[in-house]
Amino acid sequence: MIEKHLEAIRSREREARERIGEVKRQAEEIIEKARKAGEKQIDEVRVEAADLERSLVAGARRNAKEKVAGLRADNAKKIAALSVAAKKKREKALDLIVEAFGGDL
Repeated sequence: MIEKHLEAIRSREREARERIGEVKRQAEEIIEKARKAGEKQIDEVRVEAADLERSLVAGARRNAKEKVAGLRADNAKKIAALSVAAKKKREKALDLIVEAFGGDL
């Protein structure tokens, strides 16, 4: 009778070990699937980040080109205005010289 109980206990222990082994394998599979899914998500985020970076850089370049073009246009206007002002000042200076010397030149 004791032998019968011991055999039943041993049998339950074997079954428990088998179940533990199966659960362990299932847990390893779940962990592996989660790891692969996590790596896939990381790769997707990297691709999205690279796309966003390229988009932001392209936008920044466009904005910079527009700003430079605007600054160049403003600079050209200022140079033209200064040129006109310099020409008028030169003409005025010549008039003053002619007036100062009374047309003796």
